[in-house]
Amino acid sequence: MTRRWLACVVVGLATQTVYAQTEPVAAQDYEEADQVDNSAPAAPYAPPALPQERPTARPFGGAVWTAGHWYWDGSQWRFKQGAWIAPMSGYQFINGYWREDQGGWQWVSGGWARAGSNEVEIPVEPVNEDVSTAQAPPPVQNEVQPAQPATNVVWAPGYWYWSGTDWIWIEGSWVTPPRPGLTFVSPRWMLRGGSWVFVSGGWALPGSLRVVVPVYRHAGIAVTWGHPNYFLYSWHRYPMVHRYYYNYGGRPHYYSGGRPYYNPGERAHYNGGWQRHEPPPSNYHPATPVHGGGGGGGGHHHH
Repeated sequence: MTRRWLACVVVGLATQTVYAQTEPVAAQDYEEADQVDNSAPAAPYAPPALPQERPTARPFGGAVWTAGHWYWDGSQWRFKQGAWIAPMSGYQFINGYWREDQGGWQWVSGGWARAGSNEVEIPVEPVNEDVSTAQAPPPVQNEVQPAQPATNVVWAPGYWYWSGTDWIWIEGSWVTPPRPGLTFVSPRWMLRGGSWVFVSGGWALPGSLRVVVPVYRHAGIAVTWGHPNYFLYSWHRYPMVHRYYYNYGGRPHYYSGGRPYYNPGERAHYNGGWQRHEPPPSNYHPATPVHGGGGGGGGHHHH
């Protein structure tokens, strides 16, 4: 029996109370991968009981708490802490969960579902990376921007990422929004109290720098337990982490270890469409639903 199964759906609504269900010394360089893994994360045995999780202080008005969860890193269970994410109008956040499947355990992805629905349209994995260093990032590299492949794409510039031992350059790329009406916000480094702190990028609502769909182009950077990027690295081949909505001439591309490659068997949407949830098991994670109106239009870019 294989250790991975096809990705499925998602789960029930929630409250702000969290019964949450892992995290991070750095290696270096990128891990090469000739193809992404479009199945769902899987584990050989049940995850531990969910710990009681207390959300940190709400960072800004309207922020949505996404519950933490256990994840299988290939050898053991580890816990990923919950994280705040900006609300997306017209959508509610549905937490993922583990369910028993054919003698093993399969992850059912969480993400954004339309208001009033439990079908996850945009799978995401919010994280609090907390990557910082006393070393200032190197100057931004000059990039040759290729021809725009389509009218609905925007250019996402390259950026530096700190592996814990080295600065690694993540190449720029054309990106396609996961839904119309979103703006791309580039990752950035901010100087705070003598340390350089990494602020991840992704898709935001127009006029805002608060990300509603995180983009982890650095997820494939090889790190070991103890680095804040460890969860993303452990799951960097799975759709909810590696799907960055890159598009070259109508063909979706993905990044593993900062290098683009094309999977001809993949469609531009998560496993060909939305994911319908099944009745959640007893250890599902409640989340705060988001209510509001939708938006339209194309993609834009903020530095």
